[in-house]
Amino acid sequence: MGKEIQELYSQFQPLLFTIAYRMLGTVSDAEDIVHDVYVHAAGKTLEHVENKKAYLCKMVTNKCIDHLKSAGHKREVYVGPWLPEPLVLKENDPISEVVNGEAVSFAFLLLLENLKPIERAVFILREVLEYEYATISEILNRSEPSCRKVFSRVKNKFPLIKEELEEPSVSKNNQIIQTFVSALHEGNTKKIEELLYNDVTLYSDGGGKVYAALKSIHSKNLVLRFISNLLAQNQKGEKPALVKLINVNGRMGIFVIGEDNIKTIFSFHVKKDQIANIYIVRNPDKLQHVSLATD
Repeated sequence: MGKEIQELYSQFQPLLFTIAYRMLGTVSDAEDIVHDVYVHAAGKTLEHVENKKAYLCKMVTNKCIDHLKSAGHKREVYVGPWLPEPLVLKENDPISEVVNGEAVSFAFLLLLENLKPIERAVFILREVLEYEYATISEILNRSEPSCRKVFSRVKNKFPLIKEELEEPSVSKNNQIIQTFVSALHEGNTKKIEELLYNDVTLYSDGGGKVYAALKSIHSKNLVLRFISNLLAQNQKGEKPALVKLINVNGRMGIFVIGEDNIKTIFSFHVKKDQIANIYIVRNPDKLQHVSLATD
């Protein structure tokens, strides 16, 4: 890899990865696409490319669109709810600087699942990255009026998107999750119920390979029962389960490893100081990139 490409990689890799991750919802595929783009760029002369950032964004975005079109059928045969691969962030990870405070939450990524690939691309570039329509037009090879029309169509689909995804400050969010974990550890059912929305919803993704609910679970009682059963499974045997607070998609989450070494990651959507949604990823294929070395 030449010096110019190395410099471009250092400068833009975090941004390009987050674009790919938002588009695909998978860490492994996002990493592969960004790597492929740089390998492809390394074989070209870029000195005549005026806007190298837009050029690389264009390559990544279009590869993601192609990937979504080719992989669409896989979601149709998925066992149980499909959740994104958790993005576990380290404190000094360059990606953390790009991700924290931005739209990479599970709630946001699942919202994007309702969009067509081109709608997803326009929405991310405009709403999240705040690119001008001229730049979006260049990246997607579409006219500016066409990009404006696509964005307007998406906004009409989700008129309350900002309100729905609004969360408290990071410190307040962390406080609520820490209180929730403490209440679970103490078996304080009353405190847990206080922290949960009346119509709280839990999604669990086992991919048909490990224990998980095949449908989303609603209501405080059923959600609490499922979590209690899941934690009871992890506590079987002489060795207690390891429970660790980690940064999942820019917010505090929980990493659990039971005696059977099955990994579980909890992510949360907090709204109006209560937990509105709980996302539990247990599919081993989606957690291969997650290890104890998450400090």
